[in-house]
Amino acid sequence: MTDIKNETQKPVKQPVNPHLLGFIGWLVTIVICAAIVLFAFWQQGVAKSMAKYQEAPQLATIEIQEGLDVALPPFEPEDVEASFFRKPETATDLNTNYRSEAIQYTVVSGDSVWGIAERYNLDVESILYANFTILQDKSDNLKPGQVLTIPPTDGILHKWTSRDTIESVASKYGAKVEDILLFVGNNLDLSNPEIKPGTVVMVPGGNRMLTEITYAAVVVDDQGNMRSGFSGPGACRIIGHGLVGSGYFIWPSAVHFISGNNYGPGHRAIDIGAGVGSQIFASDSGVVVYAGWLDGGYGNFVVIDHGNGFQTLYEHLDKIHVRCGDNVFQGDVIGLAGSTGNSTGPHLHFEIRYGGASVNPWDYLP
Repeated sequence: MTDIKNETQKPVKQPVNPHLLGFIGWLVTIVICAAIVLFAFWQQGVAKSMAKYQEAPQLATIEIQEGLDVALPPFEPEDVEASFFRKPETATDLNTNYRSEAIQYTVVSGDSVWGIAERYNLDVESILYANFTILQDKSDNLKPGQVLTIPPTDGILHKWTSRDTIESVASKYGAKVEDILLFVGNNLDLSNPEIKPGTVVMVPGGNRMLTEITYAAVVVDDQGNMRSGFSGPGACRIIGHGLVGSGYFIWPSAVHFISGNNYGPGHRAIDIGAGVGSQIFASDSGVVVYAGWLDGGYGNFVVIDHGNGFQTLYEHLDKIHVRCGDNVFQGDVIGLAGSTGNSTGPHLHFEIRYGGASVNPWDYLP
């Protein structure tokens, strides 16, 4: 009895409607698809909003229609501090010194061999080598109107002969064979470097001994008397003894700078920049052994023998105030500076000799 009652009170489960399950499934699918679509659009919007932080802004381009006048703002330059302003450099640093061929130069007033060499970035010797027939290896032979050959580089210009070879020419001038072959101005075919006789060839780095032409300032004759070593109207014979120098020299001019040639190759003296009419002094005490004109480019010329192995020479004077045989003391005025003889401008050619040989005046002047 009890069992039958309990069974009648227990709820009975109803079966699930299959149509309802299908509807729910489609509904869930639609919701998921809609969420995916919405997420995709949301991501695209986020990417566009972040682009301005990740990419440089693009300048907007404006198309200007032809014939349309556009008003631009007025240009107002700003003041710039001078300390920060740099002017444009319009000149260019081109190498204008390089030449492959020799050129001709006409000497003008004020020129010197040393100045010409410096102008063309050459050694003095190179100018002397190329102009031996004119200068005879002596810088003082320069004068206005002369036409000099200026070599393209330091060395010697050699006129080729039928007996020459590149090796023999290089050896003769102490140069290198490859320097002759490779110099552009020689225009040599390296596979067959034949050179016709008469061709002028540049020997870069070549050198030779300069011809030193000097005359004794004083000589002693058969009677034991001293006389001038230079032959000319200013020469004389000195009988007896005269003043003897101290061996210490002073500047022969109030001017103490060089104008033109210095002491060196082809010029065993210094050219002091004394102007026309300025006083010239005896550099040390002694006896005048030449006072007058002397051919050969010297002009008005004075020589003093100092009686101790030294002699001093003074060239290109405008006026001479002493005579041959005079005794002069250190500092005495012996003449006035000028530009006589072979001279391109006013100066004093001053030379010191000891034992007949030229010495460097810079070693003796204070």
